[in-house]
Amino acid sequence: MKTLSLCLLFLPSITMFAQQHDSLPTTGNEQTIPIRNEERKPRFSAGLEYLSDNVYTGRKDPARIPYLSAALGYYHKSGLYAEGALSILMNNSTRVEAGIFSAGYMFSRGNFDGEISASKFFYNTLSDNVRSEVKGDAHASLAYDFNGIIAVAAEGYMNFGIKTDYLIKLALEHSFDLFNDHLNITPAVAANAGTQHYYDNYYNNRRLSPVINVSKKQKQRQLPSVTADMSGASNFTILDDELSLPISYTIHKRLSFSFEPTYAIPLHPAVLTLTTVSTKASTVKVEPLSNTFYWSLGITYKW
Repeated sequence: MKTLSLCLLFLPSITMFAQQHDSLPTTGNEQTIPIRNEERKPRFSAGLEYLSDNVYTGRKDPARIPYLSAALGYYHKSGLYAEGALSILMNNSTRVEAGIFSAGYMFSRGNFDGEISASKFFYNTLSDNVRSEVKGDAHASLAYDFNGIIAVAAEGYMNFGIKTDYLIKLALEHSFDLFNDHLNITPAVAANAGTQHYYDNYYNNRRLSPVINVSKKQKQRQLPSVTADMSGASNFTILDDELSLPISYTIHKRLSFSFEPTYAIPLHPAVLTLTTVSTKASTVKVEPLSNTFYWSLGITYKW
């Protein structure tokens, strides 16, 4: 998969044009190439999605983080849109875990689709989401469809936290439409590359800061007894390869059901210098990474 990542990362850049958006936001797992929608009229879209585990660029918390997310969006015929989503953690600590608000502009020209947007994220202080130290992002994407044979997409992100991170996602996909275009199956392969200041902050502010019970109804994070220094956080590195198979079925152009299995293959593990606060003793550790299979199941209604 390293060869695949390098090939994707050196795909030629293309002038940005637009897409008609047909997806709803989630709090960590974005669709690579949004489904094209040729309707040119204002509309609303509402949906529910269950995510089996939160994985971001192949990284995840040791504990499984499943989400149930509700989303609402408005899309104007000009291409302007606004979306919002709220996610509930679906494990033994059921709680409102995260939220997102996005606004942007989408446009299409021939075989080109493109989008620019900005998002604000909200995370519970108890969240262990690996992306929970990101406060918001700015995003731009471009996709080109080679006459239905294959589509190529490039996305760029600026993630805003204590320090700004830069991420690029490149993908290839082919779409199959069956049963009079009601069923869509889109195998895709993608690679992510970027910096990891957000991940360094996650280790120090989340992973190494345990949650303690203050009372029966209140929990809070404890100051860490060990701190981490990720020396390569500023390096622009290939982070993972992803294989996915989004499947959607649409009824009367309004009601859609979706299922998306994804297999993430993380690359280049972080090298951490762990320092015990009390003794100042330090050790160097290479983080353990493992491949992850996760999936999402959703329903969306447009009007």
